[in-house]
Amino acid sequence: MKTAFYFAIASALTLTACNDFLTRDPLDEIADNPEFWNVESNIRTAVYDEYTTYFPGYRNHWNRADWFSQTNIADWTDDNAQQKATFFTKVAPASTSASSWDFSDVRVINVLINRINSANLNSETKEHWLGVARFLRAMEYAKLVSRFGNVPYYEEALGNTDYTMLYRPRENRVTVMNKVLDDLNYAIQHIRTSDGEKGLNITRDVALAYASRLMLFEGTWQKYRENNTANAKHFLQAAKDFATTLMSENHYSLCANYKDLTTSEDLAGNPEVILYRSYVEGVVMHSLMTFQNTEVEIDSPSKSLVESYLTKNGLPIHQVGNTQYQGDHTFAAEVTDRDPRLAATIRTSGLSLTGIDDVWAISGYFGNRFVNPNLIDKPGGSSYTCITDAPVMKLNEVLMNYIEAAAELADMGAYTLTQADFDKTINTIRDRPSTQMPHLVLAGSNLQVNGVTINDPERDADVTPIIWEIRRERRTELVYEGIRFNDLRRWSKLHYADMVRNPKANRGAYLDKTAFVAQYNATHTTPITVETLKGVKIEGGGTAGYIQPITSTALMRTMAEKDYLYPLPEDQITLYKSRGYELPQNPGW
Repeated sequence: MKTAFYFAIASALTLTACNDFLTRDPLDEIADNPEFWNVESNIRTAVYDEYTTYFPGYRNHWNRADWFSQTNIADWTDDNAQQKATFFTKVAPASTSASSWDFSDVRVINVLINRINSANLNSETKEHWLGVARFLRAMEYAKLVSRFGNVPYYEEALGNTDYTMLYRPRENRVTVMNKVLDDLNYAIQHIRTSDGEKGLNITRDVALAYASRLMLFEGTWQKYRENNTANAKHFLQAAKDFATTLMSENHYSLCANYKDLTTSEDLAGNPEVILYRSYVEGVVMHSLMTFQNTEVEIDSPSKSLVESYLTKNGLPIHQVGNTQYQGDHTFAAEVTDRDPRLAATIRTSGLSLTGIDDVWAISGYFGNRFVNPNLIDKPGGSSYTCITDAPVMKLNEVLMNYIEAAAELADMGAYTLTQADFDKTINTIRDRPSTQMPHLVLAGSNLQVNGVTINDPERDADVTPIIWEIRRERRTELVYEGIRFNDLRRWSKLHYADMVRNPKANRGAYLDKTAFVAQYNATHTTPITVETLKGVKIEGGGTAGYIQPITSTALMRTMAEKDYLYPLPEDQITLYKSRGYELPQNPGW
């Protein structure tokens, strides 16, 4: 029987207060007494209260997490075409409440660290929970740095009148990320290898996996955004080391079926899953499957995403001489002989079009990565009563973190790539029974499949062939998991999400309306006409061409250099100034 997820347990101790860190009330004096922290179960309950902040899974009810669509992080990418573009932030928010510039969780965690340090506990218990708390602080600060760059760093639980400490200046992001790295190292050294039911609690493996993600972000940010090779090497080496440690201990293995990762009713026992969120009928449920099951997909897979999938021979679809690709002027041809992960991501039975289907997709490509076919007609697969479990952290991401960090280090002369690096990462992923794609073979500064050198004409000139293919594999393996946006930012490739600069982000399937009508009428008793498809817009305005969800350039999403960092709220800048301190705004805002 499925176990109710600990993330859903309501905390008996409320550590948080108002959102404005600089005006927070002290920790509740009634609940917060020394005896409380001497009991491990109380500490556990307080920590569980933070799980939904850092490991939201699919969230709950109608609340959306950053999977698939309909959140900024999910939508600010090139993976989905949109009926109405989700724009990047245009102006700095007026108030803290409209911003993620919020240090309340930092204070909560620092209070937690302070109380655990003072608690009467045996050394193992104290070190474990200090490790957990410092891991959470690392997660919080890594998030703040990724969004804002330089940020004030607090490691004390401050009072409301400690103005000198409260209004401290923004510290250089490298200084902060080194403190994040210190917290991660402490956490990995002291957190238990197991603690309760596997996959439902923070363990050393969870910390290792997230450490590889956080350090990969900072390392590549330093390389591509800051142009600082020394710092890039430092953080990328940490990412590689963390991933190496987890991989070498062989606690996890890839599951047989790729799609099981995002459609299973119960992820307990899945060998690939490091951390997951459990959903239980009548206890805690979500709505993600609903948006790929019973709802019109006003955000649906883009041409950019679909074209990123290789053909079964392991070659890019546009590579010269790749005869396995049959073109895209019919949908059947486009999806034939493609990487099986494409069929696990979009419905391949046919196009989904307004005027034809009750539940259709704006691009014609209907996303289905989160659809469990056994739940399609059941409450567990619709509305806000979906019960499929959410894989929060998985081995496949760790493998991808490793190979990317290794390749980036090699590109900077700090590591020598070997075939073994690919065999234990991408090639292992491709050996998944449901995938079965050809192995990548290292051939000098290039990669080969079956003796053919990969040469993608779509490759950016400033990206090496090896790194380009690693990025492709990452995109297709981790699609719709809320990862792509930060990937584009750290690679300095956010312009991929610009619908003007990258038309394929606002492009759907190829559609010949006349041919479609003829084919449809040959197999259906109720005939249609070209007029039936009037709601489907074609590039150039004709009856044959690529579906174009947004036809007005003025309504398309564009990006500016300032979009790489989030803006600070104006009220915080003003508040600092009123106290005699300066809080500089990010560039361009």
